[in-house]
Amino acid sequence: MVRLIPQFRGPIDPESLDHVDDLVQARIDGGISRRQLIQRAAQIGIAAPVVGVMLHATSDMAAGAPSQGRDKAIARMQDAATKEVTGPTAPAGNQVAGGTLISSTIEEPDTINPWTTQLVTGFDVFSAMYEGFMTYDSNQTLIPKLATEFSISDDGLSYTWSLQQGVTFHNGEAFNAHTVVSNWNAIMSPDYSVWSQQGWDQITAIETPDDYTVVMHTANAFAPFITYIGGQSVYIPASLTDAAPAIGGGATPAASPVAVSDAALEAFRAIGRAPIGTGPFSFVEWKAKEQIVFGRNENYWGTKAILDQIIYRINPDDNTQLVQIQTGEVQMAAGSGSVGSARLDEVLGFGTVDVYARANQGWSHFDLKHVDHLRVTKVRQALEFATPVQEIIDNILKGRVQRCTGDQSPITPWYNANITPRTYDPEMAKQLLTEAGLTQNGDGIWEGPTPTPSPDIDPNTDRGGPSKPLNMEFWYIAGDSVSSQIAQVVAQSWNTIGIKTEAKSEDVSTIWGPEGYQWNPDTMTACMYSWFNGNDPDDMYYWHSSQIPPDPTGAGGNALAYFFPFNFQAKIDELTENAAHETDASKRKELYDEIQTVLYDEAPVTFTWWGMDFSAVQPKIGGFWPSPFNNLFWNAQEWYFVE
Repeated sequence: MVRLIPQFRGPIDPESLDHVDDLVQARIDGGISRRQLIQRAAQIGIAAPVVGVMLHATSDMAAGAPSQGRDKAIARMQDAATKEVTGPTAPAGNQVAGGTLISSTIEEPDTINPWTTQLVTGFDVFSAMYEGFMTYDSNQTLIPKLATEFSISDDGLSYTWSLQQGVTFHNGEAFNAHTVVSNWNAIMSPDYSVWSQQGWDQITAIETPDDYTVVMHTANAFAPFITYIGGQSVYIPASLTDAAPAIGGGATPAASPVAVSDAALEAFRAIGRAPIGTGPFSFVEWKAKEQIVFGRNENYWGTKAILDQIIYRINPDDNTQLVQIQTGEVQMAAGSGSVGSARLDEVLGFGTVDVYARANQGWSHFDLKHVDHLRVTKVRQALEFATPVQEIIDNILKGRVQRCTGDQSPITPWYNANITPRTYDPEMAKQLLTEAGLTQNGDGIWEGPTPTPSPDIDPNTDRGGPSKPLNMEFWYIAGDSVSSQIAQVVAQSWNTIGIKTEAKSEDVSTIWGPEGYQWNPDTMTACMYSWFNGNDPDDMYYWHSSQIPPDPTGAGGNALAYFFPFNFQAKIDELTENAAHETDASKRKELYDEIQTVLYDEAPVTFTWWGMDFSAVQPKIGGFWPSPFNNLFWNAQEWYFVE
């Protein structure tokens, strides 16, 4: 079995290591290098796909592993007046036992159900209350949570997990091997409508030799398995998932004639407003549009939290948030509530908080719903040429973000540095619209025949649909004054060249709820938001056809293609599948470079910028360690006040 806590035994002779677990343990302990692991694995005949699994288990395949130019990328975005993150905060003074910390945001979660929310603010909140087998620290190293050890078979097809004993959920229910099996059944059941099945969909069977041992079997060696199952999945009580039909015998839940009852699903959905996890904090209350409160879990299986409780304050707008930071009414604005780059100078001017800067893995963009004219490549390219992205970065965002050309972060080794972003060129935008078959009507608005409303045609050439003007809705989150400024600039730029555009806003839950803009086939839309990457470069979730949600509440992140698949869908499917399963690092890098090139050429979204997190924290708070690889409260049990 592999221990997750390094033993630091000193250098180890690779020739003495003959099995997958031995190599993984030696690498975690620091006894061998990454190169030595790969070389020895080849010598003893371990297949390349299994080596990929091993590199995930040792964090060597992590998205945040050092890349060429990473330090320069971070330095460009580092502000001289901010503090660099080098470890947890450790203020001088005497540690206080207990206390209430108030953290601030302007985005209210849609739900705190960890299986259904896709919002960063939802992930932030549930990270205080839910746990998985493992988690990542701020250096992107796997650390144990509900699993104490794991083992990988030499063929890479079986994973054995030893579970932490004595763990109970906040409702008193035991966490054990049955919990894992029951959760797997529910995650794979379409009735539960989880946001992602990645990793879980690789499992063909789960064995439970005893209450605290779980053996997962897969059909193929899947490189990111440890990342998805070990580092990103969290568990809920089995009493909420036992209604799901058992998968047994390789059957899929989708084929099961057994329907989950409405009562069972209602109980599952209820944890969205009243979470039940195993974490160091348990739920207290949620006052809509005001605050979410969680208190110390006195029955926590591990080291109990120092703080008595945390209040997650929900402010109506960023102006209110800044006032409360200045007055000390809130002690922290971090995670999804971080200070925006455009307002950083104001916060630095308060002189009452420390601001920690750290590059994140969030790629901002304008998504483009693939209906009507937006199915045409040249129209999408024209929108990017018509958008003054660099001007927005320089003037509104104060140059504190980095221009984005794809979905792999410049702080990772998967970033394609050879792509040059499109410049602001309204005349080129007009030329592309003309080449796309559109003309300007008497009011100066571009219009023309739309592609035939069928998924089986090439929308770049088949224009059998009705003629429509190029009318756009540009959506952004209400309450954010900076987003409002950006939306107005974009709308003005698009309107100026004849793309009729209306800027619109709503609260975050409404925008991405089942009644949101993306589920309306009658409007062409763009929406400004960010996806935050996980700890593996796998990007199937964003682009692959398997990730097109079956309905507005179904699993999958490729909502852009909900009505019509991308015109390059077959190509991006093949590339993302191959990249997810490739385990040779250099070959995988080539595939992700090609994916980024395809995304640049096809422009399914308008890529804009990679961001920074600016966490505003009162100097009297210790233990806070902002992480681009985890959610806000990942180590909140270690936070404390000093006096």
